[in-house]
Amino acid sequence: MKRLFSAPTTANLELTDLCNVKCRHCYNFWRDESMGTTSLTTERLDRVLAELADAGVFHVIFTGGEPFSRFELLEHGLRRSRELGLSVSCNSNLMLATQDRVCRLTAVGLDHILTSLPSLDPVVNDRIMNSVGSYEKIIEGIRLCVDGGIRISVNMVITRANMGDVYETGRLVADLGVEKLFVTRSVPPTYSDPTKETDYTLTPEEQLAVLDDALRVRDEFGLMVGTLVAYPLCFLGDLERYADFAGRGCPSQSGHRISVNADGTTHVCVHEEESYGNLFDRPIGEIYRDRMRKWHNGSFRYAGCRGCAYENICESGCSMSAQAHSGSHDAKDPLFVGPHAFTRHFTALDDPDLLTAIDGGLRFLAPRRLRFRAEDGFHLLNVRWGNSFPVSDDVARFLIRHRDSGESFTLAEFGQRNRLLLARLFAKDALEAPDYAGSVSNKMRMGLSVNIDALPDQHMAPTPLEGANR
Repeated sequence: MKRLFSAPTTANLELTDLCNVKCRHCYNFWRDESMGTTSLTTERLDRVLAELADAGVFHVIFTGGEPFSRFELLEHGLRRSRELGLSVSCNSNLMLATQDRVCRLTAVGLDHILTSLPSLDPVVNDRIMNSVGSYEKIIEGIRLCVDGGIRISVNMVITRANMGDVYETGRLVADLGVEKLFVTRSVPPTYSDPTKETDYTLTPEEQLAVLDDALRVRDEFGLMVGTLVAYPLCFLGDLERYADFAGRGCPSQSGHRISVNADGTTHVCVHEEESYGNLFDRPIGEIYRDRMRKWHNGSFRYAGCRGCAYENICESGCSMSAQAHSGSHDAKDPLFVGPHAFTRHFTALDDPDLLTAIDGGLRFLAPRRLRFRAEDGFHLLNVRWGNSFPVSDDVARFLIRHRDSGESFTLAEFGQRNRLLLARLFAKDALEAPDYAGSVSNKMRMGLSVNIDALPDQHMAPTPLEGANR
């Protein structure tokens, strides 16, 4: 059964619609006439953050527009979020970064920024961003943040204009000290005509070539790689080779995400125009559970995906891509192939060295950073930042008890029948094992957002904990 949440786990919160660039692929490009007219006030920002915290949201991504264009508001929001127990990150093009601003952001607890660098070619980069000199400013912003101790991930939205630049851009950002490179498939903006626009549409062969270039970046330069927009798993086919791009699914359909504009209007996806209500007029519970539920209950899954073993992980790929190309959310993702297309399944999810160590009595700790939220018949476990997934109530109670006591435990206490679950929790960074010296080859260690609760039965069948508090 598909699990339904009481509230989102992550919120994209727009501080302002003001931006200093107009990227050709951006979902905000249609705001050309109104851009810069709407920003949150301090009072309204505090109100939104309090409501998100009360609803049990774990993580807030401050975005825009360009959040640095309202820097004092960004600084205040970061400080207030930490006071409320919310983890935070920021999306910024970094063109407005200064050394003083970076120091101020680290002082209020910001440790990660997602930035955009469409291409290592300054001419291509500036043309995509519609801003002369953007390339040099972004590079300087990345340097300032890395030197200041803020982790940087770089996102390339892949269009026909930059699809051949992935490898060399990866080399460049690796040299700059960036940790992760996202090669994100473009979603045709709602204002575009997909029958006329070809910049956003790559052939399947071209899409896979982009992913292959990203894997070369990973292997040769040591960067983590991924995508911010889901691929249908059947399109990837070889889930072992493309595991870094395989686990995200659609965060809107899984129920993890809500997007809040600077005027309070809400969406399930940043690419979506439809609003489900204003957060200043309606409580988040009503908006999320009553108005957005059609996204969460499987209504928008493509019918051809029913019965697929990976249905609850994949969520039919990207619903907004389906709408852009076909006019309907429940149409098929243009990259959908079908269950017959799988050539290799997830076969290396469990590290044999780790399993041997577990059988030998390896001791685990539940770190203090773990956060939990009780749901109807299960708990959500937040590992850190926006990484959350469902676990059974028994598992949650066991981990909460050991998190609070600081006591370590072995498989014997966790339950012999839950051997694979224990390995998966460690691989998902939900557990620590200070005495384990092995190298975890599990792709989930590299940031794969696989719902371990949703893996097909042949990979894991969770059972109640033996001896757990009930």
